[in-house]
Amino acid sequence: MAHQHIEINYRPSLPCRSSIFNLSSVLENDNRMSYKPQLISIGPYHYGRDHLRGTEEHKRRYLNNLLRRVRLREENLLSEVRIMEQDIRGCYWSQFNNMTSDDFIRMLVVDGCFVIEYLRFYGGVYVPNLSDLLRFIQPISGILFRDLMLAENQLPLHLLECLYDITKARDGGENSTTLPALVVNAVKNRFNTSFFNFVEPGGNGIHLLDLVRNSLIRDLVPKSSNRTNCKAPPEGIYGIPSIRHLRLAGIQIRLKEGSKNVINVEFEKGKLLIPKLELTDSTFPVFRNFVCTEQCNRYNSDETQFTTYLAFLNFLIRTEEDMEYLCKKGIIVNWYNTNSAVVSLIHQISAGVTFDINCCYLTELFDQVNKHCGKRRHTQFATFKHTYFSTPWTFFSAMAVFIVLTFTIMSAVFTVLTYYYRGK
Repeated sequence: MAHQHIEINYRPSLPCRSSIFNLSSVLENDNRMSYKPQLISIGPYHYGRDHLRGTEEHKRRYLNNLLRRVRLREENLLSEVRIMEQDIRGCYWSQFNNMTSDDFIRMLVVDGCFVIEYLRFYGGVYVPNLSDLLRFIQPISGILFRDLMLAENQLPLHLLECLYDITKARDGGENSTTLPALVVNAVKNRFNTSFFNFVEPGGNGIHLLDLVRNSLIRDLVPKSSNRTNCKAPPEGIYGIPSIRHLRLAGIQIRLKEGSKNVINVEFEKGKLLIPKLELTDSTFPVFRNFVCTEQCNRYNSDETQFTTYLAFLNFLIRTEEDMEYLCKKGIIVNWYNTNSAVVSLIHQISAGVTFDINCCYLTELFDQVNKHCGKRRHTQFATFKHTYFSTPWTFFSAMAVFIVLTFTIMSAVFTVLTYYYRGK
């Protein structure tokens, strides 16, 4: 089949200014493996690693199949990406001067087309041959998605948009589908969990991971606090108490129904409202990479939403009993073996993270909760309620004591009255 030459006029957007990070420079040795790809290398950081060489042939097959389908020559893509090379190199912390220009550009085209084909399949745009191993073996596909959501395994979004627009099928219904919409559909179709159900079109980003992150927080208000209005908290107060202590202070912990944002926590009229969070071996790695990306970029951006939410969970969940209570309330759906595993993971990810508690999207909530806990009458009433009405047995015991006390008082009053009237 003859290849048809087409005129390509795509021009890249602004460079993303060193926003794809090499986490090895900021992570301790024992944490680095949680952020390394297991199956596939995307981009230059892990290019050529021995344990990832097995998927290079598959990525090349994807590219060749794509070129045949849309009747393009590889040189069409290489020449267009070559124009963007310096911008793309500037998106990474490292410049990869050891890679020749040809090798770097070819890697970008092969990896970028693989990512786009993966998104097309799970986004419902194009169905590949059923014999394709990587797409139809579920466990491998899960690892693939995890690897695509690693902070070190990213390509600039404007590169993906360029390749996506060039390779759009000209005879299908794909022309009206934007890349962000395709990503949202792919994420939802691949993982039917409440965490990813919050992803909606409308977000943007500097790479795939950032696009998913921004889609999750797009309706979050406020996204960050105005730094000019920041104020220090009362002396000795940092964060909020744990679930156990919040309950002793009279605060009700409730599932927030109908929320459009997984981290949109609210506090109103003594109730802490928390959206449902489903924790699986797919959601937690993505969550970790959201946090790590925010930490690496904290000097360039005030947006630390997932870092703040992680700190919020770390404040709430100090023991397995705290975790068990959130699970019982339907706020957390835990697919890990034990509650202790999740508590340990939250504490592990939280270790060493930094954010400005006085200028984050939960600053006002932290202040409101602490003010509520500081009111003595709330604590006294909650303690009384917890002591005497927390279970049916304590309730019946309290009622028995009340009844006995009532009859004792009535008997005493009756005796005094009888004595009084007899004396008359």
